Amino acid sequence: MTTFLAEPWPFWAGGVAIGLFVILLGWITGKALGVSTGYGSLCSMVSGLSYFRKRPYNEAWRVWFVVGIPLGGLVSAALSGDLQVKWQIGLFESVFGEGLVTKALVLVLGGFLVGFGARWAGG
Repeated sequence: MTTFLAEPWPFWAGGVAIGLFVILLGWITGKALGVSTGYGSLCSMVSGLSYFRKRPYNEAWRVWFVVGIPLGGLVSAALSGDLQVKWQIGLFESVFGEGLVTKALVLVLGGFLVGFGARWAGG
């Protein structure tokens, strides 16, 4: 088991594992799993808007899912001994340049578009 967790999984194995988890969660609980709904749950906790008071946003467990994604990466990096701040994102710099402001704007815009598309598509 130790060697199973010590080596990085291939990208396709991680995708299959996430897909199976999403299917099992939907089948067992009847609830969908998604980051945009988790973000809506966070908005439900901090805002007074009536839109976020309805289901599925009033389920606090979804916030833990969203918080657990970066925390899981942080714990994984810490346990691997490779915990360090990196400002380089590989191929990203060759396309958008080295500027932190440009990188931040592109990432925020990309996140907005992904979230908007997920909501528009119904999930």
